[in-house]
Amino acid sequence: MYLCDIHSHTKISPDSQAQLRDTAQAAIDAGLQEFCVTDHFDLLGLDGKPLTDFDWPAAKEQYRGVKEELGDRLVLRLGLELGSATYDPAVARDVLAQGGEELDFVLGSMHNWIGEEENLDFYFSSYQDNPELARRALEGALEHTWTLVTQLPDCYDSLAHIVYPLRYIHRDGIELSLADYEDRVRAIFTQVAKTDHAMEVNVCRGHDLDCWPPILRWFKECGGKLVTVGADAHRPDQVARGIPEALQMLQAAGFDCVTTFAGRKPVLHKL
Repeated sequence: MYLCDIHSHTKISPDSQAQLRDTAQAAIDAGLQEFCVTDHFDLLGLDGKPLTDFDWPAAKEQYRGVKEELGDRLVLRLGLELGSATYDPAVARDVLAQGGEELDFVLGSMHNWIGEEENLDFYFSSYQDNPELARRALEGALEHTWTLVTQLPDCYDSLAHIVYPLRYIHRDGIELSLADYEDRVRAIFTQVAKTDHAMEVNVCRGHDLDCWPPILRWFKECGGKLVTVGADAHRPDQVARGIPEALQMLQAAGFDCVTTFAGRKPVLHKL
């Protein structure tokens, strides 16, 4: 089984203090064969304010230094988690262009309200006793995800954690699921599949496992072939958590490969 974790964060992200050297060592200690750092660049910050610059010089400096130190002990890739690309596609494309030839992988995320609720990250909304707000959050995320996959296919390689708003909707005790929007989700997956993009199984440091089997089944039924896996680690001790389980879920759903990316091209590895 090819052990890989291609969603992780370091001090370049606003919500992590980790050093890449430490997360890469944790990847080696966990027995991973491949690891990708995907620091955040959200066009809308945690506070909902627009952002236009990603610190590529710092990201590339730490990547180059650690890659040289590692030698052949680990395949290390440079990625980016690009959030809310639909808010300003021109800025999104400019930031990606600055990644240059070293950029291996782009996760496409929807972390924020866009045009509502002060553009805040879904994390900061309170959905308790407010099922209508919860529905609006999920519906807005799915609407912008549809725009991403249909109009901005160059702004992502793998569709990141489609369940993201549900993490906080469920946190606040509201019962809502993607099954309530199955037709919309299947339409998104069909578009992802026919454009040869990937879907991410994001196990959220081992916390999100139960939700993925039916989602994987839908993706496969919609023609999906490329699946990436990520623990979404923000600390070294979170690296690879839930990854073996994610790979087992892929096998159970009928996939025979897990996907990584090099130079923004998919690479398939037998499970």
